[in-house]
Amino acid sequence: MKHKLYIGILSGLLLFTTGCNDWLDVPVDGQFTKGELSAIGDGYRLDLHGLYKKMASRTLYGFELQFGMVDFFSNQYDINVGTNKLKDPVYIAAGKRDYNNPDLLPLIDKIWLHAYNTIAQANNLINRIQDEPNDKFSNGEMEKNLILGEAKACRAFLHFDLLRLFAPAPADDDNKPHIPYITTFPETRGQHLTVKETIAKIIEDLEEARTLVKPYDDSPLGQSASATGRARFYNDLQPNMEGYTTKENLDEFLLGRGYRFSYWAITALLSRAYQYNATYEQGDLTKAKAYAEEVLNVQFNGANSATFHPFKEESFAFTYQEQPEEMSDIRMVDNLIMGVYNEKEITDVNLDKYFPRSLQQAENNVFIVNLEGQDIFKNTDGSDDSQKDIRRTRLIYEPNSSWATYLSTKWYVKEKDTKERDNTVTILPLLRTSELRYIIAECEARNGNFAAAYEILNTMRAKRGITDNQLAVKSSMADFIKDLVREGQREWISEGQLFYLYKRLQANVKRDDGSSRPFTTAESVLPIPTDENR
Repeated sequence: MKHKLYIGILSGLLLFTTGCNDWLDVPVDGQFTKGELSAIGDGYRLDLHGLYKKMASRTLYGFELQFGMVDFFSNQYDINVGTNKLKDPVYIAAGKRDYNNPDLLPLIDKIWLHAYNTIAQANNLINRIQDEPNDKFSNGEMEKNLILGEAKACRAFLHFDLLRLFAPAPADDDNKPHIPYITTFPETRGQHLTVKETIAKIIEDLEEARTLVKPYDDSPLGQSASATGRARFYNDLQPNMEGYTTKENLDEFLLGRGYRFSYWAITALLSRAYQYNATYEQGDLTKAKAYAEEVLNVQFNGANSATFHPFKEESFAFTYQEQPEEMSDIRMVDNLIMGVYNEKEITDVNLDKYFPRSLQQAENNVFIVNLEGQDIFKNTDGSDDSQKDIRRTRLIYEPNSSWATYLSTKWYVKEKDTKERDNTVTILPLLRTSELRYIIAECEARNGNFAAAYEILNTMRAKRGITDNQLAVKSSMADFIKDLVREGQREWISEGQLFYLYKRLQANVKRDDGSSRPFTTAESVLPIPTDENR
C-alpha cells in the first residue's frame, strides 16, 4: 500500500470544532498551544474527540456507512425510480453492486483510505499515551485508561467493518489474507491477515479496551452517565444518581457516554464479534450470548433504593404520533447503546436532499425504501404486518407531492421543532439493543432452543405493534434464519446493517427479477484498492 494509506497526515488530525459536550471544546483561544495541552494531558481529550469526529465524517458513519452507499448494496433502496428521483450514478452502481464501476470505485477506495487514516490517528493516540504518567491527567489513571481503552475500541470497530466490507464472511472464508490489522504508528506497510486472524485481533483489542474503561463506567458517576438514554446522549442525569444535584460542577469529559465507546458499547460490540467468530470457534456462541445478556440485564443502583435498567426496556415514544413533523425521540435513545456525534449544522451533508419533506424539494437523489420490491413487511408465511408494525406505520413516511414513495423517518429533518431536530440529527446510530436481542435469539436457535428464540422475536414484534400475529415456532435453522432476516430488514432500515446481515448468514436476497438467492463472492466482497501492496 502506498505510504499515505497507513501513515495519514498528522497536521489537521485534531479538529477544534463544536461538539456535543463542553469537553470537546477545550479552550485554546490563545491560552494554550497544542503542545502545551498535551503537556497537561488535556490534549489527549482533544485527540480522542478528533478520532470520533473522523468516524462521523461523510465517508464513514456520517453518511456512506450509515444510510448511504452500504444500504444500496443491500437492495434496500429502489434504484429503478427514474432519474427524476435518483440520478447519481454512484448510488445506482452501488444498488447493482457494480463495484468496479468507474463512478463507484473511487468512493470505495476513499472509504478504505479514510478508515485506515482514522486507524492511524487511533494508533498515534495509543502509542503516545501508553507511557504517560498518570498524574498528567485530571482524573489520574482512570482518565488515562479511559482514553486508551476508547481509542483501542475505535481501532477495533473500524477494522471490523473493513473486514466485513473487504473480506469474505466466515461462512465463505477462503483462508487467504485480506486486510491488514494496523497497530503501530507510523506504518508504511501492514501485513494482510486471514479473516480468522483478523477477527482474533479485533476481539483481543476489544477485550483489553473493555478492561480499561470498566473502572470508570462501573463507578457511581459512570453508571449515572449511562443510566438512561437521555443520560447517555443528552447528559440528563436522573434523580438519586451520582452528580444529579451537582451537574453544573461536573467534568463533562466524563459524560456523554452514548457518544463514545463505554464499557457497555464495547461489550455489545464484543457480542457482535464473538457471533461473527463462532464459525471458527463454536464456543464463541456462548460468549456472544453472555455479553449480550450482560448489557441487557445490567442494573444500576442509586440512592434511596432507586434502580435503573439502562438497556432492558424498549421505548418507542413516537408510536401515537402520525406525522414525522410531530414525532419525538426518532433515534429511540433508550434502545441505543452508542452513536457518533454529528454536527448540528450538518455542514457536509444536507439530509433534506435525500429525505425531503416534499418531492417538490427533492434534488433527484431521493433514497426511496424498496418496500414492495423486498416484501419487507410480509412475513414468510405470506401474512402482512404493514398495518400494525410501527416500523412501517411510523418509521416510514411519504413526502408531500408523492405517491408510493417511501422514505425513512429516521432521517427526516424537522422544520419547526428545532430542539427535537437537533436531538435527532446529531446522533448517528452504531449499536442498538435490538441487535443484542437478535444475537441471543440466534444463539438459542443454533443450540436447538427454537421456542426460546421465537419468544424473543415475538416479544420484540409485540413491542413494535404486532400483538396478534405471532410467528409460529419453526424447527429448522433455515426457517428461523428467514424469519430473523425479515425482522432485521424492518429493524435496520437506513442504519447500515442489512448488507452485513445478508452476507454473514448467506441469506437469500430478492432481486429485481423476482428471484431470491444469496450474494455471490463478487457481490459480497468489495475490491481492495489497486495500489495496495501485499
